[in-house]
Amino acid sequence: MKIVTFNLRCVWDKDGINSFIHRVGMIYDKIKEEMPDIIAFQECTPRSMELMEKMFPEYSFSGMFRSENYWGEGLFTAVRKEDFRIASAESFWISPTPYVPGSRFPEQSDCPRICNAVVVRNRKTDKMIRLFNIHLDHISEAARVKGMDFMLGKMAEYNKQLPLPSVILGDFNCTPESEPIKMCVACENPVLFDVTAGIECTNHDFGRFDGCSAKKIDYIFVTQELNKSFRSVTVWDTCHDGIYLSDHYPVCAEFEY
Repeated sequence: MKIVTFNLRCVWDKDGINSFIHRVGMIYDKIKEEMPDIIAFQECTPRSMELMEKMFPEYSFSGMFRSENYWGEGLFTAVRKEDFRIASAESFWISPTPYVPGSRFPEQSDCPRICNAVVVRNRKTDKMIRLFNIHLDHISEAARVKGMDFMLGKMAEYNKQLPLPSVILGDFNCTPESEPIKMCVACENPVLFDVTAGIECTNHDFGRFDGCSAKKIDYIFVTQELNKSFRSVTVWDTCHDGIYLSDHYPVCAEFEY
């Protein structure tokens, strides 16, 4: 089983040769080559998602856009139909009022932040997994701390209702030594394991970041059941003639499930 977190990068004309229209063919080729079971996409826009859904009919997509009017930028989780079906799905704002559209923490930037929570059921085994696809604030550390505290509480709440092997993944906008990551490592309800611990860099700004400038801000944390079946993790560092899949390396974790 392959699970991927993939920050697509919004559709910006200012990205030059790395504009989405130039990258999308490479994205198509890579996903068709790997055919992950689950892909958690961040920085989705209506334009990019319309194209992704057309390119990948093998997947069911669940998610929403984050603005007050349910538009703009958002999160979507793609689930491979051949092996999994979506058993339940919910999206909400990472805020004190999660079901108020566009809501956010007072310390946060102007960008609302959301979570796409999806339960998938394996068609052959009937086993289920719960995934939390998130994208935390890019400016305020205080908002990221509050956002992570909220998300860990939400995970505990879901698992109290129905305990399932769980994954929290996405663009945390946090480096490994930051407080939100320490909160994940210290979490006991449920206990979480960072299967991306060996990854040193995910955010590379289309190859402009290197050495000490490169940052790891994308993660895949799993509960104990999935950690026991964890096999490997890689970044998709495809690059052709200076064109990358995104300004983040997608991260792919493989499990024996």
